[in-house]
Amino acid sequence: MKFFSPSALVLSLWAAGFASADFHIVETAGTTEKMAIPSNKYNCGGINYSLNNNNDIKGSIGSSFMSMRGGNLCGAKDLDFYKQSDGTYVFYIHNGDGSAQGQCFHNEASKGVIKGCGFGLQYVEKFVCYTYFCNK
Repeated sequence: MKFFSPSALVLSLWAAGFASADFHIVETAGTTEKMAIPSNKYNCGGINYSLNNNNDIKGSIGSSFMSMRGGNLCGAKDLDFYKQSDGTYVFYIHNGDGSAQGQCFHNEASKGVIKGCGFGLQYVEKFVCYTYFCNK
């Protein structure tokens, strides 16, 4: 009979506290500009939502830290993303109580590309993120 290691159990319980995919981090093709888009708006309307709500993600993909300042992603204003050893990002409310709000996983295949939104731009999914605040 196999048992879970204590760390695997803690991780599974922690992950169970978060809902299904709630937002995606996309990058404008050919640039390093990134933005967060709610899962229920993964289309040109979501691009406009993110542009109108200043949901820009600052920092390089792969860097130890990324952030969103002055945005409004499902009611969350400022987020800090910290890279983990496995390449995922755990994120927190900036100057919040220190509790993790969710986790982002590298994913360029699930939703793919958003295109046809004008100006010939394409937006490529880079991360899928799980949290609770987009489900309120």
